[in-house]
Amino acid sequence: MKVQEMAADRQAVYEKAAPILPNVAPRAHLLPIPRLRLQVWLARLLAILGLVLGVQQVFADEDVPSLGTYRLGEGYRLGDTGFTLGGYATITSEDLRHAPSRTALDNTSLFVWWEGEGRWKFFSEIDYENVWSNRSAVQEGDKRYLALERLYFDYAYSDNTNVRVGKFLTPIGRWNLIHATPLVWTTSRPLITTLTFPGNVTGVMVNGSLPRLGNGIEYSIYGSAGGEIRPNPTLDPFNEVIGGHVSLPLSEDGQIGFSYAAFEQKKTRGEQKQLAGVDFVWSRHRFEISGEGIYRFSDNGSTWDEKGAFVQLVAPLSERLYAVGRYEIVRKAREIVSTKLWVAGLNYRISRALVLKVEWVGSKDNQIDAPEGFMSSLSVLF
Repeated sequence: MKVQEMAADRQAVYEKAAPILPNVAPRAHLLPIPRLRLQVWLARLLAILGLVLGVQQVFADEDVPSLGTYRLGEGYRLGDTGFTLGGYATITSEDLRHAPSRTALDNTSLFVWWEGEGRWKFFSEIDYENVWSNRSAVQEGDKRYLALERLYFDYAYSDNTNVRVGKFLTPIGRWNLIHATPLVWTTSRPLITTLTFPGNVTGVMVNGSLPRLGNGIEYSIYGSAGGEIRPNPTLDPFNEVIGGHVSLPLSEDGQIGFSYAAFEQKKTRGEQKQLAGVDFVWSRHRFEISGEGIYRFSDNGSTWDEKGAFVQLVAPLSERLYAVGRYEIVRKAREIVSTKLWVAGLNYRISRALVLKVEWVGSKDNQIDAPEGFMSSLSVLF
């Protein structure tokens, strides 16, 4: 795959910063569902079903709405300037255990990218987080924040080699590179993609492909000496990092990847960490199975190590409706027991740019206060 094509594909991948976990009381096992909450969930499911039927009528004759030359989900070109505008927005509704119910406009994200006739390209993403919430009192995770997710320049050194400078997504695993809410299968995000490493790097990366090896190998090598551009105050960015990721084809339907990173973070300076990870995806006839596994070592000793993995299965139920299931196990640093999470949900592709998701998240030995309960979202890609 040519670097220009890879860059164009990756610019279509939109992502969101790691969510903040709610401050809820720990518990070791599932509790019975109260009847009142069950009635609330059923009412919400009926309302969502009505919404689905309504929007299905709207999009029955036209899969993607358009206005002149603009089509929803494809970005808006600004004449012959080379600039294109895009983005996404997400409305969520959740009823988590030991937390008040919440409906919110969580994200409005703006993308600006430029591509001329030469070797240079530019891409930026600004994400306005927690735009609105129905909660009367501002709680942890509800504060508005204007985040700078990405800001970088690309230089195509050759057809198979690209140099990137600026703030970009950390190439560890697959989810972190394609976790924009309209593009992923679930409202919730696997914990290992938020807890074990920072989601952004400000530095330099060389990425590309080696088409002469096998059926084509894709690689990324990156490094940073810190100094992240506009760091999110709720996150713990890299103080320094060097790492890489390589992806290899698995027949014509799958791909497997391997990650490595050695780093130090701002809030834990002096603690050297090393991360090793593996990821895979396989799809055929609209079925998909994917997963990631990570082990993060600490020079403070094995007690400070973190590890986890998840596997996710997607199965088509109709032309636009999919069933999604995921199982995850995570052990945080200094924790003795691993937290187990499972997700069962539905993903309805109203159009290529509009996605509705409904899911239930359960847990066992949830000592880290991971969110569990009912979640739903409606996402639109501009």
